Amino acid sequence: MKKIIEIIKKAANDAGLTPGVYRMINAKNEVIYVGKAKYLKNRLLSYSHFDKLSNRIKMMVSKIAKIEFTIVNSENEALLLEDNLIKHLKPFYNILLKDDKTFPYIVIDESHDFPRIFKYRTKHPKSKNFFGPYPSSMALDDTIKMIQKTFMLRTCTDTYLSNRQRPCLQFFIKRCSAPCMNKISKEEYAEHVRMSKDLLNGKDEGIRKVLVDQMNSASKLMEFEKAAVIRDQLKSLSEIQSKQYIQIDSLNSIDFISIASNISKSVVGVTFYRTGKNVGTDTFILENTSQESQSEILISFIEQYYGTVSTPSEIVTNIEIPQANVDTLFEHPPKITYTERGTFHKVLRSTYLNAENKLRQISGNKFESEIVELCKLLSVDSIDRIETYDNSHIQGTNACGVMVVFESGAIQKNKARKFNIDEKTANGGDDISMMQFSLEKRFKSKRIPEIPDLVIIDGGKTQVSIAKNVIESFGLLERVKIIGVAKQNNRHMGDEKIVFDNMSEVILGSESDLLKFIITLRNEAHKTAITFHRKKRRSKLSKSILDDIQGIGASRKRILLEHFGSIENIKKASIDDLKMVKGIDNSTAEMICNFFRKAKS
Repeated sequence: MKKIIEIIKKAANDAGLTPGVYRMINAKNEVIYVGKAKYLKNRLLSYSHFDKLSNRIKMMVSKIAKIEFTIVNSENEALLLEDNLIKHLKPFYNILLKDDKTFPYIVIDESHDFPRIFKYRTKHPKSKNFFGPYPSSMALDDTIKMIQKTFMLRTCTDTYLSNRQRPCLQFFIKRCSAPCMNKISKEEYAEHVRMSKDLLNGKDEGIRKVLVDQMNSASKLMEFEKAAVIRDQLKSLSEIQSKQYIQIDSLNSIDFISIASNISKSVVGVTFYRTGKNVGTDTFILENTSQESQSEILISFIEQYYGTVSTPSEIVTNIEIPQANVDTLFEHPPKITYTERGTFHKVLRSTYLNAENKLRQISGNKFESEIVELCKLLSVDSIDRIETYDNSHIQGTNACGVMVVFESGAIQKNKARKFNIDEKTANGGDDISMMQFSLEKRFKSKRIPEIPDLVIIDGGKTQVSIAKNVIESFGLLERVKIIGVAKQNNRHMGDEKIVFDNMSEVILGSESDLLKFIITLRNEAHKTAITFHRKKRRSKLSKSILDDIQGIGASRKRILLEHFGSIENIKKASIDDLKMVKGIDNSTAEMICNFFRKAKS
């Protein structure tokens, strides 16, 4: 069971706080359970608390050999993907839905002069006027309401429409344009239908521009009521766009391919859409790719992968690939599409996140490229351990120093160290003295045997010089590199100077990933120092003279203060007064009185 808990915790840490779908797989490589989560890490970690699980879940967890997961853009996408995977894989421990109609669709019925919008359930939509599927009836109903508010399409049946004598309530609450009473022309209504369909298909780029132009035109003509209606349409349009779910209105098979690379490896992620449904994402590791461009890597991958499986109708990529380069590989080549916006781009983005996550797992260091650049900057072969130092105080009071450790590709919070600095050393806020104290205490300590490759100091030449003197006094200057991060007068991010131990300087600039990495370490040290300082301050504030009385603990101290209101009132209290307090007997009351008498004398 210990090994299974380790598998669960590793998968949870790899997944992070992202929405997605996870698959539990047994020793026979069979998927035994498919689940979804808004935060994958939290959901997966819940399985590690074995004693709190039901017997059925305990049985399932005991059979886990590995866990795989797919990151998506939202919880609603996770719901759709989970449903598709359960139907496709039929995992043993999932409760299979009996409803073959699955999710609802939106339909715009154009058989009437004034088309109607409504919801409908079907297993295989056969019309171009079906939009979906939607993850729930509530999600669909919200979308229809938004379209009603924006474009005022009718939802009533044809029979109801033909029998109306006056507009219904929907017209008065501005959710219908009342075609039953000829409140709108066929041409204008048709234009609203067209924009509604474009919006549901994800083609919303031009709709906002059209509405803005109409609103401005109405304002110029002093048709302010009409302009206000269009303004409300724009507001509703924003609400719809914020609720959109990724859906592909196509019965063709489409594969979305994204590539993530570092200096030695590449990972290709592939998301498969079949008849408009996301049926999962897979990742593929490619070794020794440092000498090839990403487009060359993708062409090679497409040739190898689709040489063993059937090709889809279309392949959408995050790197531009010439169609001609793919046409020569297959007898019936797929259409190659490259896009940087729209619905396809959203799918590519989630595919890329899965590829990037896998690359981070196999690399063990998501900051690999930054470390390589840092090695070049410092002219060293490798950097395995980085220690970052910072202080925190208020005019020298409650002063403290901290050391934050970056190792094995991540900040190791369990290796952080905190140093209490006395007021004499702090000297009213002398950052130089405090920095020197922290460094001396760290390098004297036998409890920290590791020697860092790099020390980062928050400060400029003066701070770096002090750090250099301390490290040199321990005979480690040849082994340990030192840099300082010095803020400029404007204190803007990106203007920081990097100061080396030979007192040379460089400005990396706000676009530098290396600077962002160094700033991340500095900010982590700063945050840790402030947290420790606040804890010291709270601890000091919570102390009182009552702590010096033997037999008066936290509970009795609280009761005394609640009863008398202040220390001064306790000092004035007689033995009889003290005995009236719950939990204070005669001997304790005498002890308190005697303590304050001695304090006066």
